[in-house]
Amino acid sequence: MSIAKMRGVAVCATLVGLVFVWAARCEGQSGSPVAVKKVEIASGIYEFQSAADGYVPNDNALVVVNQDDVLVFDTFSRVSIARMLLAEIRKITDKPVRYVVNSHHHPDHWSGNEVFADAFPGVEIIATEEAREFMLNIEHSWPPVWTRQLKEQQSALEEETRSGKLADGSVLTAEKRQQDEHEVRLLGDWVGELLKVKRTHPTLTYRDRLTLRHGGREFRFLSVTGDASGTTVMYLPKEKILAVGDTIHFPVPDINFNLPVSRLNTSLKRLNELDVEKIIPGHGAVLDKGVLQAEIELQDSVIRQVGEIVKRGTVTVEEMNKLVDVAAMRDKFTRGDASLNGPFQHAVERMVENASKEARDGRKWEQ
Repeated sequence: MSIAKMRGVAVCATLVGLVFVWAARCEGQSGSPVAVKKVEIASGIYEFQSAADGYVPNDNALVVVNQDDVLVFDTFSRVSIARMLLAEIRKITDKPVRYVVNSHHHPDHWSGNEVFADAFPGVEIIATEEAREFMLNIEHSWPPVWTRQLKEQQSALEEETRSGKLADGSVLTAEKRQQDEHEVRLLGDWVGELLKVKRTHPTLTYRDRLTLRHGGREFRFLSVTGDASGTTVMYLPKEKILAVGDTIHFPVPDINFNLPVSRLNTSLKRLNELDVEKIIPGHGAVLDKGVLQAEIELQDSVIRQVGEIVKRGTVTVEEMNKLVDVAAMRDKFTRGDASLNGPFQHAVERMVENASKEARDGRKWEQ
């Protein structure tokens, strides 16, 4: 049993010399602690990363302290964690939060908006116009969907506890039972908070690009395709820092299966043209530009190989997955960790199916 929305793998690369500091623990509704750690990545710029929160294995927010105020990029999946983030900001500075940026509409990137709107009535919340529309259109579907998911997880846990066996028939060990109980408890905490969120929407939107020269810094906002259409990435040219939301996933690459992989590939190539030294993803530790380039290389290879295979007459995705060969690139992502080989292969198979549907006008054929 596992929580359905545990996207990605909670293993991330760190840049040499960065020191993580445990900033605080945020108590969920049943007392489950969600730890958050802080790292200063440049003068006045901090990454805050939460531990597993019931929705994702880890979650990021970026805090930029300006001359007279503060900008926050993404606000976590839980209001309680956003409150903790605000408390940590106040330990760093007494300057007000003037801007909040939401990278995209998925709930782990904007559920904490209300905390900053309540504390700073004049705060501007920045996102693309497209992301704001998605927020308005989708937000009401989350409570019933995740309430059902919680009930399913609770029922599965009750059944394995009663039978002493997992769904696959294997024995339920004490360690596995403890793990599953913890996951269900975290999920319950998250759903409990989700039901009470006061959805607070962007107030300042744009379509393609927006430049903000403010507080001694230059912020460039670009609309790209990440794992959501209308994703905002934030580039600080002087500091050579790029916050990308879920445009990049590491160590296991990922795609939104409903969006053409070529659109993500085009966006990544656009970002690769920027002079960047540090990349802050939506989940995990700070990355370098080599990760961005590795994802481009992988996608280029899959798209090219699938195109050639389709033209030769291969019909099924299953056969395509046997023919597409990206083994030489695997270690750039797994870095010798054999436990990541399976997740990497699964990610590639999803990418192959996505590329094949795109090459055939959205069609998937079976023989």
